[in-house]
Amino acid sequence: MPYKFFSFILLFALTAVFLEAAGVQAENGKGTEITSRDMTFEGRENLVVFSGDVYVRRPDFELWSDELYVHLKSETDMDETSPEAGEDDNIEKIVAQGNVRIQGEGREGRSGLLTYFPDTEVVELEQDPRLIEGRNSVEGEKIVLNLRDNTSRVYGSEEKRVRVIFHPDGEED
Repeated sequence: MPYKFFSFILLFALTAVFLEAAGVQAENGKGTEITSRDMTFEGRENLVVFSGDVYVRRPDFELWSDELYVHLKSETDMDETSPEAGEDDNIEKIVAQGNVRIQGEGREGRSGLLTYFPDTEVVELEQDPRLIEGRNSVEGEKIVLNLRDNTSRVYGSEEKRVRVIFHPDGEED
């Protein structure tokens, strides 16, 4: 398979950094905006829940989902974090659920469930995941993107085989 398509998958993985949105402050200082019908903080569970037409906007991407769960680390885990750690270091994982769509830099991802683990920089897309760039796409049972080492893997199953659609540059419709 052409190198360009693999680079597409890796470049898409880089846009998944959007999930650091729950850190509330973008590196460029423009910040992050999260809107939803409701927001609940559940202190005992260390959980922030955004529900109802969730929309996340950052300068480098947009995300839509039915619900967004930000799982915070326990106080014990946070005590082990260094003093110079950023806001993202207080996040255990972020889960976008229901009609998940992310769009940015000419690429798009869709799934029913997206989970991001900041400590390992791993993104998992499940429930009919699909990555799209132009007319190129990849889909399977589960897509795992490792942002730290720029790798990705698309898993298939008996019910849902991996499917890649690739159109070389300049190919007519």
